Amino acid sequence: MSNKCRVCGNSEGNTTYTAREMMYGLREEFDYFQCAVCKCLQMVRFPEDMSKYYPSDYYSFDQYDGKKFKGFKGAVKVEQYRAAALGGPVYKNTFGKIFGKKEYKIFNGLNVTKETRLLDVGCGNGRNFLYPLAEVGFKNVLGCDPYLKETITYDNGLTIKNEWVYTMKGPFDIITYHHAFEHLPDPFENLEKVKELLADNGVCILRIPTVSSYAWEHYKTDWVQLDAPRHFFLHSKESMDILAEKTGFEVYKVAYDANHFQFEGSEKYLKDIPLSDPKPKGFSVSMKRKLKNFKYKQKAKKLNKEEMGDQAAFYLRKK
Repeated sequence: MSNKCRVCGNSEGNTTYTAREMMYGLREEFDYFQCAVCKCLQMVRFPEDMSKYYPSDYYSFDQYDGKKFKGFKGAVKVEQYRAAALGGPVYKNTFGKIFGKKEYKIFNGLNVTKETRLLDVGCGNGRNFLYPLAEVGFKNVLGCDPYLKETITYDNGLTIKNEWVYTMKGPFDIITYHHAFEHLPDPFENLEKVKELLADNGVCILRIPTVSSYAWEHYKTDWVQLDAPRHFFLHSKESMDILAEKTGFEVYKVAYDANHFQFEGSEKYLKDIPLSDPKPKGFSVSMKRKLKNFKYKQKAKKLNKEEMGDQAAFYLRKK
């Protein structure tokens, strides 16, 4: 297969890279190329069988037990999530910055209520985003992920279907992909279906790693969020604009939300250490790691302000 960009069609001057599987330390090599025009980094050839790269213990596929929402501490958690998801701008700009749950920062600027119709695509077991929303009383939230063993129905009313987005029925006010979009071989087809499912004034939010970042420029194939071979497309700001344009959307907002992981994980890869390797134990080692991560967090905040963090939420709406 030629290195013709699947986003903009360019085939001239593209740069080829070889990246290794390092989450589990398999160290298999995979070819990628970065488009010289739209800057999208993408796999040269998608593996025919991805099952070995999503083992049964992959972090998001087990059924969630919801224990942290039980008892007195659980009741406090529920209130924190409620305030983060539904609190007004005054709360979010004051106490929300301290006590709020960061998962719901993406709701900033949106008129979200308990009646909001929301679909989360590629959500795994839904533990980090959908499950808390159901706990605080959201009535119209739904998830789908074709890699689940079976459909999950939780006691709080949340359902996660083991289906592709193509079988979903709308309309929805908000459709989200939380670090799922980069795993898909068919981004155009997904967005075309999303456009069909969205209400006229609906919003699609794609939270993805991006090559329009310091981490990609600095670490290249040791960048932890390249995540070969699970990530098929690592988009740039330019390629996201083109993708949106071709599917009848516009990117009207980009919010950078990168954290210390871009440095912590990438530094491990530089040293040929798999992400899954256990962290060294011991008080002094732990303190040094915490100090280093504190510095990484400060650097991440600075990069986000400069629009150079390695992940962001892209907000799309219909033209």
